[in-house]
Amino acid sequence: MTDYFIWNGVDCRTKGIHVSELPPITIPLERSTQTTVPGRPGSLTQIEGDDVYDDMILTATCFIADPEQIPVIAAWLKGKGTVTFANRTGGHYNARIANQIPFEKVLRGNPHCSFAVNFRCYPFWYKDNVSDVTITTSGGTITNPGSVYSEPLITLTGSGDITLMVGTTIVELADITTGIVLDCALKEAYLGTTLKNDHMSGDFPVLKPGLNAISWFGNVTSVVISPRWRFL
Repeated sequence: MTDYFIWNGVDCRTKGIHVSELPPITIPLERSTQTTVPGRPGSLTQIEGDDVYDDMILTATCFIADPEQIPVIAAWLKGKGTVTFANRTGGHYNARIANQIPFEKVLRGNPHCSFAVNFRCYPFWYKDNVSDVTITTSGGTITNPGSVYSEPLITLTGSGDITLMVGTTIVELADITTGIVLDCALKEAYLGTTLKNDHMSGDFPVLKPGLNAISWFGNVTSVVISPRWRFL
């Protein structure tokens, strides 16, 4: 049996778990509000924003042959982390275990126990092993191969007052000593362990699908981008 899942870097097969059914590849539900207008057929749909989706519940149906493994499995399948499914390798979902896990005997007298694990997944699938992109000349570009915008980690090396442009987003950086890191997912600017949010003004940039221009004004040696590509 080749079906499996990997939770926080650990293959379920190493815990004696066999997967009988994986969740299908699922497109998340776009978050929207439907309004019925009296006298008008159908409804009006209002979306919350571009690429705003709800979490997904992805369920793996499993069984084990050795019930003595239950305490080990129960200690492992909890909390939050990353999950990779055998039918969508090369990337992962950010997820949380979303259910109590009942272990049920398949048949009376049969030692096998079946159970289901519900993963509440953030709506995007993140590609693994993506290389950083280093840009040393203003006017460079980076291409997002994903189907939705990404929230990169940007490490800028430079000093003084700097204007950084990523796509259509302009970020003003003031009084930079040696550099700054912009974590566009966490919405934090820092250097080492020191927060630098007060040295930044403007929105945290994103990388939209397709070509994104990277340019700047000021004393910049390099911009290193960890792109965090993601897909629906």
